[in-house]
Amino acid sequence: MKYTDLKEKQQEFVQWLFDDGNQDQDKTTFQRGYLKRIANDNGMAWAPAWIVKDTNRVSKRGFYFVPELAHFIQSAGDGMKDEEDVLIERMRDEAASESVLLEEIPVESAAETVAV
Repeated sequence: MKYTDLKEKQQEFVQWLFDDGNQDQDKTTFQRGYLKRIANDNGMAWAPAWIVKDTNRVSKRGFYFVPELAHFIQSAGDGMKDEEDVLIERMRDEAASESVLLEEIPVESAAETVAV
């Protein structure tokens, strides 16, 4: 399942996982206790049932796959690349406009300053 296929509250939980430092798309298996801690830290009493009650998500006893996190990380990375490109372009534009402004400012030489 993809991140975009999840309901809003489910997406929010995946974002909590990401915000807690889980930003490696190859590490998407979590212990039940960890999932419960993330839930508790964000006002939920239990680990989400859509994860821990789904037998297809069990990797081994007490460990669960959350593949939507990998999809979220990948899509966030794609968005960040676009944002980085925009930022780089804006910085180049600012640098170019600053260099034009500097060319327009007359600079006195040391000899002219002493002569005054």
